[in-house]
Amino acid sequence: MRTTRPSVILLIFLAGLLLISTMNTTAQEEPFNDDTTINVGIYVISIGNFEFTKGTYILDFYLMFQWENSNISPSGFEFMNGRATSKEKIYDVRTNGSSEVWYRVQASLFITPEFNRYPFDSQDLKIIIEDSAYNISTITYSTMPEILGVDEQFQIAGWKVQSSTMNASTHEYPWGEEYSQLTYTIKLERDAGLTAAKLLLPPIIFCIVSGLSFFFKADKITHRLGLGTSMLISAVMFHLSQTSSLPPLPSLILIDKIMIAVYAFLASSLFATTLIYIDDEYWKEVDYTKTVNTIGGLLTVVLPFLVFGLLYFI
Repeated sequence: MRTTRPSVILLIFLAGLLLISTMNTTAQEEPFNDDTTINVGIYVISIGNFEFTKGTYILDFYLMFQWENSNISPSGFEFMNGRATSKEKIYDVRTNGSSEVWYRVQASLFITPEFNRYPFDSQDLKIIIEDSAYNISTITYSTMPEILGVDEQFQIAGWKVQSSTMNASTHEYPWGEEYSQLTYTIKLERDAGLTAAKLLLPPIIFCIVSGLSFFFKADKITHRLGLGTSMLISAVMFHLSQTSSLPPLPSLILIDKIMIAVYAFLASSLFATTLIYIDDEYWKEVDYTKTVNTIGGLLTVVLPFLVFGLLYFI
């Protein structure tokens, strides 16, 4: 009996070791999937109600999520630059290996518009997505370049889609949390030909009409003044009509610089006309009148280019 008891204890000990070894082997065969990556694709169907002066627009698009970890879900996504007016799940397939969900989303979004190069400006329309509940330790967004773009059939009057890009980054909040942020950007640029014809042709006509005064004789001073002052008033009214819809800006934009150059042309023309009037009325110097008309005409043509170059590069 004394020899049997140690044998029993030894058998129990060996059985315990075997059980622990079996449990460790099972745990190694079925590791816990802690992957946090969610792949994201966006395809824009249409852009509506785009008001570039306010930076507001409505996007209708497909939003696709693809991931492998069954313990996470992208359903808590939200838009950081607006709100979704409708969100419909149109496709949902989940397997042990991977999951894929598609949404049809219509969102009312906004940006801070850029006016420095108006009327030849470009605007970046953005979709900025973060998860509303899980930080970057749980969910990390990754881009899918193969599911990216804007439908070719869609067009915005006066604008064209230059490019569309998507990137993922980390957004850190002041309270110390970090969230994965996905930004999809559509770059819109104006049709340069249409913009030039619509917005630059009137100022050019103002300058041409005012410049015709240099071909008038000195005794036609009333006609010269009439042309100059009427074109100056027209230029001011045109300038106001182009900028009245824009918000108050702290600096000159491109249309301001163009119009200041036009004002320089018109002011120079009126100044030359005024000198000719003074000479013809008081000084009676015929040769001096011709000189003022010639030099004034050359200076009037050159001055707006100098003014525009100074404003543009400084």
